Amino acid sequence: MDMQQMSEAMRSGASISPKEQMRLVVALSVPAILEQLVVTLMSYIDTTMVGSLGYQATAAIGAVASTIWLFNGIVNAIAVGFSVQVAQYLGAGRARDSRNVLCQAMLFNAAFGLALAAVAITLGQFLPWLLGADPAVCPDASAYFSIVGAFLPFYIASALYSSILRCSGNVRLPSLLNVGMCVLDVVFNFFLIYPTRQVCGVTVWGAGLGVRGAALGTGLSMACVGLVMLLLLIRRPGPLHLQGDETWRFTGVCLRNAFRLSVPAALERITLCGAQIIMTSVVNSMGALSVAANYVAVQAESICYLPAYGVAAAATALVGQSIGAGRPDMAKRFAYSTTALGFSLVSVTGALLFFAAPLLTGTLTPDAEVVAMASRVLRVVAFSEPLFAVSIVVIGALRGAGDSKGPFFLNLCSMWGMRVLVVLLYTRRFGVMGIWGTMTAELVFRGIIFLVRLLRGHWVPESALA
Repeated sequence: MDMQQMSEAMRSGASISPKEQMRLVVALSVPAILEQLVVTLMSYIDTTMVGSLGYQATAAIGAVASTIWLFNGIVNAIAVGFSVQVAQYLGAGRARDSRNVLCQAMLFNAAFGLALAAVAITLGQFLPWLLGADPAVCPDASAYFSIVGAFLPFYIASALYSSILRCSGNVRLPSLLNVGMCVLDVVFNFFLIYPTRQVCGVTVWGAGLGVRGAALGTGLSMACVGLVMLLLLIRRPGPLHLQGDETWRFTGVCLRNAFRLSVPAALERITLCGAQIIMTSVVNSMGALSVAANYVAVQAESICYLPAYGVAAAATALVGQSIGAGRPDMAKRFAYSTTALGFSLVSVTGALLFFAAPLLTGTLTPDAEVVAMASRVLRVVAFSEPLFAVSIVVIGALRGAGDSKGPFFLNLCSMWGMRVLVVLLYTRRFGVMGIWGTMTAELVFRGIIFLVRLLRGHWVPESALA
């Protein structure tokens, strides 16, 4: 049974066996998890390539990384606003309405993307100094942020259309294209970061741009994949294939739905990333070595919870189409099964993170001090990863149901009421270890409150989109 057959079965009132449910969950989760794995591995390679220039190059990227995550979070919130509409309209059998949403998403991509890029380029001129980064790394950090920011319209394209495709039930295509983006990033970095050099006796051209080359490689890879994804989305046969009867103008219904879904999601990401920016500013005050260790630890940790994001993508699509088909009972069953799967998978990867911490960090930097410091904090945070996975998957399920306000308020309570406040008042004096210890406690608390939100069931809407 595929997504289209599932939607038709649910609209007809037919029951779906637990075996079929799990088969759908796995079918949608596995490609997304594999994509996350490859993306993370490529990020490892990217960090390793920059890390070979010295820990100050790593610190330059680490100094602005949390602000880049903030911009990425806003972009992903926009994707939620349009993709959830697509999922619910397809679940209700309203294919033309879903295509109208796609057309308006394209218009929004162009207008908002250019505006966001202008903001990022302007902000990049003074951001590292504002965050208190080491003066030695500020010029590279500023250049990195500004160059990546200039390519934000293409990142919006790749994130938006990838999310829409997943919510339509097509997981393989965006997964393959995002893997391709990571491969292109590494290829571009190979030529842009390093100067012309001898590799196995062969002269290989290089631009020698260092950190700036890493930023340019990231931007070019986003541009290539964003454009390809758009072309395939509108030309490939399927429910979103444009047929000429679509509305190429903004409509009040679509914008209201997008606003209702995106704004709380954006506030949630601002809440999380704003807290991370505060954490970064605290770490920046500890010197370049601490910044490098913190960034390496963040990169290494990402391989642990990546399965949760793959399962969360499946949860959004399955819950969204269930709500659209008028089956809140199926929405709950899919939410519960995906949450259990995410918890189980990350329990395994959390154990691996604990035992393999030195190996993971050692692949990202040759600096022994950075490896030792990063490994210590990873072995602390490993215990919180299963419950962190619960929060990730539950957020995906809630978004599929159109509930963006709940995650915003819960994350506001958890991140600012617990992590930021405690770090600023008490734990900053204990260095990076104190910050990560506080983060571990907060991730456990966050997982518990999201699980309570899921089990109470108040997130299921009374009706789908208009």
